Amino acid sequence: MTRIIDSTLREGMQSAHGRFTVGQSVEIATLLARSGVDMIECGHPAVDGDELLRVAAVVEAADATPVLAHARAHAGDIEAVAKTGAPWIGIFLGVNETSRQYRLPGRTLAHLYETIRQSVTHARDLGLRVRFTVEDSSRTDPDQLVEAYLIAVEAGAERICFADTLGILEPQETADRVRTLRKRCPGTDIEVHLHDDRGLALANALAAMDAGADWVSTSVNGLGERAGITDLATLLVNLHHRGTRPLVDGTLLGDLSRRVGAYSRSMPDHRRPVVGRDVFHHVAKLHVQAVEREPGSYEWLDPAEVGRTRSLTRPGLPADPADWIVSPQIISATELRHHRAGPGQRFVMVDNRFVPGADQYCIARRVPRMDDYGAGHVDTHVHHCDSLFMFLGDEPDYSGLSVEVTLGERVFPVQSPASVFIPAGVPHGYRVVDGAGTYLNHVLAGEYNSSLLDPLGSTR
Repeated sequence: MTRIIDSTLREGMQSAHGRFTVGQSVEIATLLARSGVDMIECGHPAVDGDELLRVAAVVEAADATPVLAHARAHAGDIEAVAKTGAPWIGIFLGVNETSRQYRLPGRTLAHLYETIRQSVTHARDLGLRVRFTVEDSSRTDPDQLVEAYLIAVEAGAERICFADTLGILEPQETADRVRTLRKRCPGTDIEVHLHDDRGLALANALAAMDAGADWVSTSVNGLGERAGITDLATLLVNLHHRGTRPLVDGTLLGDLSRRVGAYSRSMPDHRRPVVGRDVFHHVAKLHVQAVEREPGSYEWLDPAEVGRTRSLTRPGLPADPADWIVSPQIISATELRHHRAGPGQRFVMVDNRFVPGADQYCIARRVPRMDDYGAGHVDTHVHHCDSLFMFLGDEPDYSGLSVEVTLGERVFPVQSPASVFIPAGVPHGYRVVDGAGTYLNHVLAGEYNSSLLDPLGSTR
C-alpha cells in the first residue's frame, strides 16, 4: 500500500499566505494523525528558534505518527532538526545545471556529491533517519540524478524523493522516471513530491504509484509554493475509490480543509473535489430526479464517507433586486455564539436568511453611555473567514467611543472612528471602555455561527 507523507506544515508554510502558529500547527498535526497519514513533514527548524519550537510541538502532538523535518545539506540545518526530537530528516540539494549556476554558484558536481555524502552521514551519526531529495529532479540529467541518490543511499539514506519542483511532467513521463529509479536504486523506498503548476499533480501521483512509488507527498487543499502540490483529500479518496487504500476517517477531511484554509487565508474553491462547497450539489432537474431515485446516478462517492451531505436545491441570489434590500431584524445575544447579553439592541443587517446567497453577515449594535460596561460583550472567538469590526462614536466625526480589541494574544486600545480588519483564523474580541456609539461586525460568511472555528475536542 502506498504511504502518504503530508507536508502541509512545511510546504504550506511556503505558500503565498501560509504561516501557521504553534497552536494551529498542533491542531493540524493532530487531525492529520487521526486521518491516518503515515508521516507528517513539518518545517525547517534552522530558520529560527520559533520554528524549531513549532516543529518540536508538532513532534509531541503527532504522537505515534512520525515527523520529518526539512534541512539543507548543511551541518547547522541537520543539527537543528536533531534538537526538535523529530525522528526523520529530509535533506535536499539540487545538482543540475540550474542549481549549480543560480542557487549554488561556484560549486562543482563533485563538490555537491561530496556534500550529499557528508550531510547524510552527519544526520545518521546524530541518530536521524534520512530521506534525501534531489531538488528539481525532473530537470536533472538522469545519470547525475541516480548518482546523487546512490551516494545518499550508500551514506545511509533510507528513502529517496523525486521532486517535480516546477510541476512540468506529464503522467507517462512521471511513471517512466519512477520505473527508472526503481530499477537503478533497488531496495530503496521512493517518494514523489509533485507540484501542480500544470494542474497534473494528482494524475502524476497516481501514475507514480502505478509505476511503483512507495510514498507520495501531499498537503491539505494542495497548499504550497505557487500552484501547490498533490491534494491530500483528493488523493486519499481516489485511493479509497480504487480499493488500494481505505479511508481511516474521511469525516475529518472537511475540518482539515477548513482549518488549513482559514489559517492560511486560502480557502479551497467551491468546486474543489471532496471538500469544495458545491461538489455534492445537484441542480439540473434531470440530475435531481435521478439522484432522488439512486444517488449513484450522479455521485462517484457517498458524501457521508467524507462527512458531507448532498443538496438538491438551487442556491443563488434572488432574481428580483427588490429582494436585495433588507429591513434589519433585532436578534438576541443567545442567537450568536460567544456573544453575551448587554446594553443595546443587535440588528442583523444582512445574512443568508434575508438575502439567500449573499454569503455575508453584518450586525449593528447600539452602545449607550454607561457607568459600567462590564467585562465585555463578545468572548474571544475565531472565524474561518476574514471579518471586520467597525466603531462609530456619537460625537462629531464619529468620535466618542473607546474600546479594547483583542487580536490573538494582544489587546489594543481603539478610539472611534476606527475599523479593525481581522484575518481568518485569528482569535478576536472586543470590550467597550467608555462613550457611546455604534458597533458593526461584518463577516464574510452567510451564517455567523457556522463560520466559527472551535478548538479541537469541542462538543459544539
